[in-house]
Amino acid sequence: MNKSLNNLVNASIENLAIKIKSIDLNTLNISEYNKNYLQKYINNYTFYMALYKQLLIKSINKLKRPISESVFIDYGGGCGMLSYLASEIGFKKIVYNDIYDVSLKDVQIISNALKTKIDYFILGDVEVFVSEINKLEIQPDLICSFDVLEHIYDLENWFRNISKITTNYSLLFMTSANSKNPFVVNRLKKLHIKAEYKGSSKTAGWKNRDLNSSFLAARKKIIKDNFPFLKNSEIELLSNKTRGLQINDIINVAKHFIEFKEIKYKINHPTNTCDPYTGNWTENLIDLEYLKKMIETIGLKVTFTNSLFSYSNNKVLNIPKNILNFIIKILGTKNLMFSPTYTLEVEKN
Repeated sequence: MNKSLNNLVNASIENLAIKIKSIDLNTLNISEYNKNYLQKYINNYTFYMALYKQLLIKSINKLKRPISESVFIDYGGGCGMLSYLASEIGFKKIVYNDIYDVSLKDVQIISNALKTKIDYFILGDVEVFVSEINKLEIQPDLICSFDVLEHIYDLENWFRNISKITTNYSLLFMTSANSKNPFVVNRLKKLHIKAEYKGSSKTAGWKNRDLNSSFLAARKKIIKDNFPFLKNSEIELLSNKTRGLQINDIINVAKHFIEFKEIKYKINHPTNTCDPYTGNWTENLIDLEYLKKMIETIGLKVTFTNSLFSYSNNKVLNIPKNILNFIIKILGTKNLMFSPTYTLEVEKN
């Protein structure tokens, strides 16, 4: 590892910690959702920063010019942690993006309180984002995200859109939904089943655009509301068979079924599921072979790399993490089986 880069990122993490400690979240006019999110980071700062550090070092090593001359994009930035770190590191320009208007407004307030520089705020999904980037003639060097990839509804559509950014760039998306790690898969399948059949209870700081009822029940309602003449057995069939689809696609499958008495759509994973209104996947376990091939057909270069486990205050849990980190280092950066996360690294040249 480049020692000076390591020191720079460490110093940025420490400086941000000092700034965060200097503000009182309760005095900021931000949503309960992002107060809770930020508090989670503050309470587990060392743990999360170890992950962000790995992502940032991988990203900065891709740069073809100095940090001070480079443009950093935080895509799907949530509470803005990646943007704040990028500001501390010293990028020339920083762009924050999110689909959720509440988060964008909150990050504007938080960044002012922290006195961190974010140059552009872009609200919207990938089509709007790319349009704004090109319209503003922003030339990104890095497009980065943490735990965003696994929520994107239509990955092929997303990458076709992102490839329309007119300049060359490196894209690095780190996700904890590692479909190559059997322990991660087992844990996330339980979350899928809960979202599909049970749903969640609304708590303080609930994200308003998220659905709390079961996804299956929501699909059933969509089908019943749009096609009230269908038999109960047909509604049940369509509700089950359209798992993993957003509302417009659910309606199209139902229309095809009504006309041809067949359902061609089939989900490619036994438990994956998404919010039928927003298309937001519950920790999507992505087929990485499919993802690599699909991105390469668009003309982009693709690699996947692993990361090390972050340590916590739980000394007992840190023992197996030490062992696993040793194994991960021996197996090399491309082996994902023991890794807690993976980073999708894409280059447009």
